[in-house]
Amino acid sequence: MGRALGILPFQAASLLWMDWPSRMAANRALWAVGLMLQCALAFTVFRRQIPRRLPGFTALLLFYPLRAAFLFALAGHIDSDTYNSYFNALALVEIPLQALVAVELTMRLMGDLGGGARRRILILLAALAAVCGLTATTLHMIAERQLTDRVQIFMSFLFIGILALALFAVLRTGTRSRNLVCISAGFAAFAVFQIAALAGKAHAMTMRDGGAYVAWSYLPACGYLAVVIFWLIALKRESRQNGAQL
Repeated sequence: MGRALGILPFQAASLLWMDWPSRMAANRALWAVGLMLQCALAFTVFRRQIPRRLPGFTALLLFYPLRAAFLFALAGHIDSDTYNSYFNALALVEIPLQALVAVELTMRLMGDLGGGARRRILILLAALAAVCGLTATTLHMIAERQLTDRVQIFMSFLFIGILALALFAVLRTGTRSRNLVCISAGFAAFAVFQIAALAGKAHAMTMRDGGAYVAWSYLPACGYLAVVIFWLIALKRESRQNGAQL
């Protein structure tokens, strides 16, 4: 149970190893609602013809429900060590997909910024330096030791930096990058949920408060569902209002 709760899940499937019946029911309900919302989001993304412009973002959105369904199907049928090995392997697959999304968003936003190549490179280097500094500071404070956790912390701050870049691009280009801001905002919001959960769990471990640790472990899964709902509303709203392009 501890290992499953000690990593940052995107889906409630990672919490299925809890032994309490009431929480198992909550986990299953959270998983079912999440799967329906993510399927609806996938439909919306394809309807908006986003895959041809952001294939990495689309692949990541498809990966999450498939991973959740796979882990859910395994839960209760294999021992916890084997389950965790599958979870960790899938977490490693997630990292390059997230990196691809970050590159896609950054390249499009850098194009929107305009100006000379030297200026854009300086902005990108400054943002990357800030991300590395925040990551190092967080790791020092939380003392996470898992490789995937360290990478996820870096990716969390990277997506927050991409949102800042998106907002800066909007100030220069008006509403042309509205969809990019929406997608970047979703990833940045989830990054905040992840970092908050890490800090909360670290504090709970220090205080030896098992109940608080479990509560904080739910934050990323619930936060991601909130992000999915946000994307659903924002993408549909944009298509109705002005059909803006990414």
